Amino acid sequence: MRHWIAAAGAALALAVPARAQQEVEPLSLMTTPVLLLNGARQVSQGTGFLYATMKPNGRDVDMLFLVTNYHVVTGNEPLSSARAQGDRLQFYLHASRQDPADYFPVNIPLYTKTNDPVWIQSRPFPEADVVLVPVVPALYEDRGQLFTFTEEHTRIDLKVRPTSQATLLGYPYGFFDTRNFLPVWKTGHLATEPSVDFQGEPVFLVDVSAFPGMSGAPVVGVSNGVYESESGAMLTGVQRRLLGIFSAMRMVRSRSTEAGASQTPSPGDSLQLGYVWKADLLADITRAFDKTAWLDQVWKNRQIGR
Repeated sequence: MRHWIAAAGAALALAVPARAQQEVEPLSLMTTPVLLLNGARQVSQGTGFLYATMKPNGRDVDMLFLVTNYHVVTGNEPLSSARAQGDRLQFYLHASRQDPADYFPVNIPLYTKTNDPVWIQSRPFPEADVVLVPVVPALYEDRGQLFTFTEEHTRIDLKVRPTSQATLLGYPYGFFDTRNFLPVWKTGHLATEPSVDFQGEPVFLVDVSAFPGMSGAPVVGVSNGVYESESGAMLTGVQRRLLGIFSAMRMVRSRSTEAGASQTPSPGDSLQLGYVWKADLLADITRAFDKTAWLDQVWKNRQIGR
């Protein structure tokens, strides 16, 4: 199988005709709707994206993961004791950059026969609304090209700071190009210092208009011209840096003054500020992942036929 790993990899980019590169952004093909199902019933829809760890040669995928939010796979907030609302996920993989309508569904059970989750998440930050669902090769091999983020996407030499552009790729309210299963790109700006953990957690905020269905979206720094490098040099080119995983919008409730006049928005209004869990979490989670143990103890014991 041919893998499209990193937009920053010149050798990989040369393998695709220039005209094809201009037709579909690889990041669009790395992003997918994520359906939470309970039996045959759809419970909810979110967003996810593919992320891969690489073998020592740097070219071949060692393990593929679907990245999304904890609340997308369970229907509940992290650390909640509420009962999970679904038993499997369905998402979609594109197989060709030249033909975005060439895609296929993938179904993965969420639990083992002993009701343990098949996904992995952060141990230092169990409250993080981020999960990685391992995807075994049998689910995608020999189906075409594979389009995926890697840790390299988090290291792109693109400086970001408050007011830097931040783009979310997702499926707001399930609205997207259903002919080609391509996401909607919605752009806002960083609203907090990206190098500082917001409220002590590996989070930053974005000022953006986002909606249900976009939970789990990749948040990407995008440059299509002049950009600032980490060293402060002004350069030109096309850059795509994975910044994090979108989680949710901050909502507020009204609070009246002594005179009775409301000084804050009405209940349920949004501050137009979204929570983004930092992309560094992905590398931290995958480094703690024991592939052999997971295959033997989790995947072999997965629920089948539900």
